Amino acid sequence: MTSVLQKTLIGSWTSWYTFVNSATRDFDAMGDALLALSAMRGLGSFTRRDNYLDAIIFAMEADKPSRLRHTALRAVFDARWELVDIVNQEKGEFREKLLRGLAPALFTTTKPIAPQRFDDEPDAVFNPGRDDYYLRLIFTLAKQSDWRDHLRRAGHIERCTSLLGHVIKNRPTESITYHSYYLAGILIRMNASGGYRSPAERATLASALESESTNKEECSSTTNLAATLPVALEGPTPPGFADNISEEEWWKLLKGAWSAMYWNDLHLEEESVEALPSIVAYTLDLLKSQTARYDAASLVRSVDRTYEALTSSDGGAEPDVLSAVKSLQDALGNKVA
Repeated sequence: MTSVLQKTLIGSWTSWYTFVNSATRDFDAMGDALLALSAMRGLGSFTRRDNYLDAIIFAMEADKPSRLRHTALRAVFDARWELVDIVNQEKGEFREKLLRGLAPALFTTTKPIAPQRFDDEPDAVFNPGRDDYYLRLIFTLAKQSDWRDHLRRAGHIERCTSLLGHVIKNRPTESITYHSYYLAGILIRMNASGGYRSPAERATLASALESESTNKEECSSTTNLAATLPVALEGPTPPGFADNISEEEWWKLLKGAWSAMYWNDLHLEEESVEALPSIVAYTLDLLKSQTARYDAASLVRSVDRTYEALTSSDGGAEPDVLSAVKSLQDALGNKVA
């Protein structure tokens, strides 16, 4: 695409709309247009955003070329903060269309559509470039409860857990990427149980739920009394996807997350830092596990340097973030002493 056309598209949503409608079967040109427009990091004007969303969803369909689908993913990634703001602040038809239409489209555009013979094919199960945008996008959207609900329904939990083995796989010849940090943040935010549960806790929960199911008649006789009790007395959340992730997988993922935090300077990104307290909480729970018993020392360097970076950055991190990371630093110190 010529630089003149790029300037025209970036400068005018009306020009883009006219162009994209005339190029709906010219997938290369449409991909170029989406790539140019993604630089604006939004959905465009209020009057044209509905058409832009339609074009993006169209470009994400399974029968479209991989370049077009992945370019549409990039356009959504660059507009991710606006997507959260719209769902937080607006009501109405466009908000519902965004949630109900985009969540399934995002699943389609990143799901392998046919068996791939090589890991570096565009639609491989794990494509580092594509999934960098995908994971960072889902990480942002998962902060918002309505987005979380629609992402769950569209299959994104299954999609993210399918990437786990690829993300934690040892790749000594590759530089440390963002993937571990954002995947850890996604799984933690999407975990309805609210925390890591060890194998022993899972077994206890399963036993408790089984016992509860055999005493339904007895429980039903106290319904009126239960209605007057505080919400805090509700039973534990039933097993979910997070309970199917092994202790070793959680540990490897979180080790990768701490490495990514330090080596990629994620402490400079406010959005990444927001997730640190929950990542600390999971890491502290896993320090009690057998998996971490002889491997805790491997975390010390990354956690120490992350804490130093957070305290030395301009203005410093929020007190709750610093307190959380310091608690993990102290726990590691006691563990490896």
